[in-house]
Amino acid sequence: MTTPPIVDWRPGKSEATVWNIVAIVVVLTSVPLFALPSIIRAGRAGGSFQIGLIDVVVIVLLTGLLVVIHEAIHALVMRAFGARPSFGALLIGGVMPALYATAAGHRFTRRQYLAVATAPAVAISVLGLLACFGPWGGYLILPLAIHLGGCVGDGFAAWKVLREAPGTEFEDLRDGVRFYRKPA
Repeated sequence: MTTPPIVDWRPGKSEATVWNIVAIVVVLTSVPLFALPSIIRAGRAGGSFQIGLIDVVVIVLLTGLLVVIHEAIHALVMRAFGARPSFGALLIGGVMPALYATAAGHRFTRRQYLAVATAPAVAISVLGLLACFGPWGGYLILPLAIHLGGCVGDGFAAWKVLREAPGTEFEDLRDGVRFYRKPA
C-alpha cells in the first residue's frame, strides 16, 4: 500500500478540545515557573503585592501583545527561510479562536518547519522568564503562562511533523499543515 504524496492535516473540534485541556495544564504548571523570579525578589525585599483594576488591564494588554509578537516571530522565521507570510484570524476546529501567520505555497524542510513552529514558544518563554527578574516581572507571570498554553497547537503541529518520513516537505496552511511526501 502506498502513502498518498500530498496530505492535509487540519485539526478538528475534538483536537481543539484536547488542545484546550492540555493548554490549561500548561498554564497552571508554568505559572510557578514564571512567578519564581518575583517570589525570589519579594522574599529579598520582604514585600507583598496587591492586584487592582489597572493591574488587570495591564495583564490583559500584555497577553494580547504576546499573541501578536508570537505571530510576528513565526513570520520572521518564515521570512528567514524565503517564505512570504500573511496574517489572519480563524476558529480552529470551528470552536477555538486563533490568530495565525502562514506561508501558503511555500514548502519547508522538517528542520525549517520545526523552527517556525517552536521559535515563538522558546523565544518568548526564555526572554520572558529573564524579564520576570526585573521590577515589572510580576505583570508578566500570567501573560507568559497563557502564551505558553497557547503554544500547544504549535506543539501538536511539530509532533505531527516529527512523525513524518524523512524527506517530507511541509506547507504551513492557515488552519493546518500540508505534507508533501516522497513516493515510496
